[in-house]
Amino acid sequence: MKKTVYILQAIFLICFCLSVSILLFQLAGKNNPLIKLDRKSPAMERPESFVASLSRLSSVEKIATYCDSLYKAHYGDRQSNFESQYAEIVSEVVRLRFYHGYSNYGFENNYLAYLVSLVTKSGYSSIILNDDILKHPNGSCSQQSLIAMELMQRKGIATREVGFQGKKFGGHFCFEAYYNNTWHFFDTNMEPDLAELRDVGRPGIAELVKNPQTLLSLYRQYPKEKVMDIFLNYKYGAVNKYPAPIGALFQRVTYFLSYTIWIFFLIGFIFTRRWYLRLSRTQYVRNSRIHFPSLFRRAAAPHH
Repeated sequence: MKKTVYILQAIFLICFCLSVSILLFQLAGKNNPLIKLDRKSPAMERPESFVASLSRLSSVEKIATYCDSLYKAHYGDRQSNFESQYAEIVSEVVRLRFYHGYSNYGFENNYLAYLVSLVTKSGYSSIILNDDILKHPNGSCSQQSLIAMELMQRKGIATREVGFQGKKFGGHFCFEAYYNNTWHFFDTNMEPDLAELRDVGRPGIAELVKNPQTLLSLYRQYPKEKVMDIFLNYKYGAVNKYPAPIGALFQRVTYFLSYTIWIFFLIGFIFTRRWYLRLSRTQYVRNSRIHFPSLFRRAAAPHH
């Protein structure tokens, strides 16, 4: 038992020292030398509607305020067709705010999520908390959709996820918004032709897949094989339901622990250290009771 406790206290001490060191580096932000080990932010690999200056919209509150200001500038206080007009503004802003590519946690902001992703699935470090996504200029299809869905839901516009899974070209994540008594399809990431999409009334994905030629025309910048592989196989998520609650909980917990886990290691070390010292004192007392009396009896024997 004593040896086991000794090993435990050594483990807690090592983990405490490491966690404090990494935390200090994390607090250094961009000056953290460990960020060289992070996953690199992707470069923009295709022509996209990206405006770098919109990176200043670094939180949900900021981007929501910006969308509100655009709506007021275009439509004033008018409430007719509000849902359709506001949804279009949100879609355009998110489309311009990001270029394609996953944004991830790393040693700069949530090193625990990043370390877990290295030994499990890389997706665990892909950010799904909206305020954290907005700290990056790049976002994947799902990350961009999460932002747009929250902005619309804040204004009472119902949304639902539309997930795709192609056999050859992988998955894709879009969403639909409900207004004017029907669902309307939005894809801020792969950027279908906006003018043409509006000309056909921005229907839902169910209507679009019934008209393959329209779908191909909307995504004419991509190979026909890719468009037909991805978009024909789709499924809906629940209305106004956040699509990744467990993942969000994981990222909140690891974010909290990346700043505080050293405390738990310190407590563990103090507890096991005291336990080890108590075991050492107990063994010393036990040994004293065994050896000293026997020595005394041997020394007293000649008097008999």
